[in-house]
Amino acid sequence: MADLNEEDEESKRRTSLLPILTRENMPSSSLHYNDMKGISVYSQPIGEHSPFFASLVQQFVKNVLSFSSQYGGSNSISYAAANIIGSYSKFPEYGDFPQTFAMRTYGPWWDKAPSRSIDYMPQNNMEVVSQDYINVEYAVAVYPIRVSIYEVYNPGSVVRIWAQDPNDRWFLLWNGPPQIVPSTSRMFSPPLRSCDFKTKTLRLEFNHSLLDYYTELDAVLLIGTTELILPKDQSHKRSITNLLKSINCKYPCRWDIHNLTPDYEDAHMDIIHLKKTFDEHCITLPNMFCDKSGRVLNLYKSKLISQLGPLYYYVPPLKEGSSSMQHFLSEELSKFTNNRVSLDESKKSTHGSFSVLPHEIMIKILRNLDLMSLCNMGRVNKYFNNLVQDPLLYKSLNLKPYWHIISTKALHYLAFKCKYLRRLDLSWCDSFSVSDLEKFLDTCGSLLTHLRLDCCSCIDDSAMLKISTVCKNLNELSLRNCDSIKDQGFLCLENLESLERLDLYRTRIKTQTLCKILRKNRRMRHLHIGGTDKYLNVDEVAMELRNSCPDLESIDLWKAHTLTSQGIDALADCKNLREVDFGWCGSTTGHGDSFRRLLSSCEHLEKVFLVSFRQLTERDLRELTLCKNLKQLDLLGSLYLTTEICYAFFINCPKLEMIDLSFCDNITDRSIQQWQQMYPHVAIKRLKNNE
Repeated sequence: MADLNEEDEESKRRTSLLPILTRENMPSSSLHYNDMKGISVYSQPIGEHSPFFASLVQQFVKNVLSFSSQYGGSNSISYAAANIIGSYSKFPEYGDFPQTFAMRTYGPWWDKAPSRSIDYMPQNNMEVVSQDYINVEYAVAVYPIRVSIYEVYNPGSVVRIWAQDPNDRWFLLWNGPPQIVPSTSRMFSPPLRSCDFKTKTLRLEFNHSLLDYYTELDAVLLIGTTELILPKDQSHKRSITNLLKSINCKYPCRWDIHNLTPDYEDAHMDIIHLKKTFDEHCITLPNMFCDKSGRVLNLYKSKLISQLGPLYYYVPPLKEGSSSMQHFLSEELSKFTNNRVSLDESKKSTHGSFSVLPHEIMIKILRNLDLMSLCNMGRVNKYFNNLVQDPLLYKSLNLKPYWHIISTKALHYLAFKCKYLRRLDLSWCDSFSVSDLEKFLDTCGSLLTHLRLDCCSCIDDSAMLKISTVCKNLNELSLRNCDSIKDQGFLCLENLESLERLDLYRTRIKTQTLCKILRKNRRMRHLHIGGTDKYLNVDEVAMELRNSCPDLESIDLWKAHTLTSQGIDALADCKNLREVDFGWCGSTTGHGDSFRRLLSSCEHLEKVFLVSFRQLTERDLRELTLCKNLKQLDLLGSLYLTTEICYAFFINCPKLEMIDLSFCDNITDRSIQQWQQMYPHVAIKRLKNNE
């Protein structure tokens, strides 16, 4: 992928023209426009002939709140998450644009690498696993009726859209599988579930497993109303999306079945038609029937119902949960803890053949159940209730799929079941405090060997101190994107001596602190320090790895620009290396024989990523062709790669599965096509300038 040293002027261009409302076709009295940072907010009254009328608001992202990964570096504007702010700048063009937002992975390759992460409790995962996310904020809270995602390169990875209510709870607006769609720019607008509250915070989740290359997003448009609108026709079941489907003559699209706007030139025609015929199709539920946060009151039990008259039917019931799992942990969990099956009831119940099975066999069976099924099973009778209390069922706990509902209450409920807990994944969970986590660890953290806290915003120095004093047996610690930890917090990790895997992607750890940790953890096998280029001297870290961690198997230095020949030479003494990622961290001063020494010394290399690796010579590349175990190779932007050398990779590396030859100007399209026919078992990636 391309990279920019300076901000492209084109990235500043945020068009003010929108598909529905523009300066030209709206009276000034109905338009609200703000061009700060490219943010556009339009509002227009609808339903003027009804007793109550709403305003239709469309707006682009105002702010990025958090994200799990980005292709761009911490100090770069290229492919950064912040590029999603404001209106689209490249759409409907298709191709690779540094002014867009891109994430770090695509396809199955990272799950096949030596450094891959294994799910602790895979049965907890939903049918489609979310691999990345981004949380975005808008200027005006609205009842959402459409979310349009501007995908300008390799579309199809969006799998979930969430909305946050005023009480910081999350509601699932849409979920679907990753898609294989044509390689064109796309305005993706999936059908949304009805939402009974105003929101200005959305979360997009992605699964990249089907992508042929990195996906790139240009903008995200939110269309909503200031008051809740409902369809008059009872057949639409109080859903505006169902009404829009009936209006939309292009839905479903044969090749894009989840998209309400497959033709971007006629995008939102259904909303335009609805706006013109609003009084015929819809009614408005005014804000007088909502609480202060904008959520619809439970009018079925309210005295206000007498004021509704004929509107009674159309008022949707209060929605407290967005999915069975959300409902389970937010409501059913508390009921379960207070709803014990009585002894008399248990006597009346029949256990069938289960009661004759040994306890050990039942535990072995129940280990295959997800957390929700375990808790529901405990409500059947006393026999099952006793079974699901067994701590042996909770030796591994993957709570990442439940990020939207893991709270203080949930942690408290689980803590007393987890006295044998070994592996815990709390990634993406941020609805609990540091003190909540500390209490949980005090109860069941002493036996932990694996702990993942990726993107947990509350993790700070105090949490690190607790982890280092309670979790003495940790083999794995993942702190990706935990940017609230200061150097003092990281220093606490000196107390650990058994770490084999440490992930510090986009954290603020300093060089001497990391070196002290490595000295104490001599069994380190996997170290991820990508995105920390501002804080680390990578050469010093590499020399410490040579001295203290000779069994190192993988090192991720993505965008760590301080790597020089000295660091590469040091890593050559880590002879068990199977994976190196030197993407965007090559020195411009050259590296002599150090790279060739690394390749000749580390015979087990399977994955080598050398994206834009500066001063990679023809001699270096020829040495690389001798890596017999090579499976994944990224040579994007290699200046000295020739057809002859490239052919040698296919001949000499029999295990090769993927090679990225993007921006390798000496390699012709004809050669690529020939190799694709001759070596169909190898995924050959090719991205050119001005594609």
